[in-house]
Amino acid sequence: MALNTIVLVNQITNLSDARYCAGMGVEMLGFSLQPGQPQHIDAAAFKEISGWVSGVKLVGEVDNLPVAELEELLLEYKVDMLQLNSLYFIEELDDLPLPIILRILIDKDTVEENIINTLELYQQHVEYFLIDSEDFTSIDETNRRFLRDISKRFPILLGFGLTKENTREALDKIQPAGIALKGGEEIRPGYKNFDELEEIFEQLED
Repeated sequence: MALNTIVLVNQITNLSDARYCAGMGVEMLGFSLQPGQPQHIDAAAFKEISGWVSGVKLVGEVDNLPVAELEELLLEYKVDMLQLNSLYFIEELDDLPLPIILRILIDKDTVEENIINTLELYQQHVEYFLIDSEDFTSIDETNRRFLRDISKRFPILLGFGLTKENTREALDKIQPAGIALKGGEEIRPGYKNFDELEEIFEQLED
């Protein structure tokens, strides 16, 4: 199956999600490498899951982890990219050995000029910006306009507000480089309900 945009699926914790997403043509699978963070996966489970999938980039997710500790994790987790869920000094980014996805949060109090300044500052040092929100659950006209404006200038992965009803429209009107979705827990080992992901993937078929 071919998808018409780049797709990252974050918070992969089980083989069912990994194999399903890889089979659907997802380009990147994200794993939480950091102990204590939601959906953390230990190195043994990561190795087992990653051994069963091919043709996808493996992304390690961390949040405000010191670079020295991150580099130690990379000895155990053989990933292709890093997703940083907090801002790092640019000098630190340049010392990291892998391409970077930088997660940027927006909310109702976001000052658009501040976000643009951040994107400009980090643009030459990251592969993608993952634009996410813990406040917005949908894409309204105001944030659609802002997302469209920054997508014209920066490599944006849209990470919030996507549903089976609006995904195709959001891609047409915003034109991001790609989107980011989230995996989930298995109902029981080896059994997973993929209805929500499948409905969005159907909107992405060529």
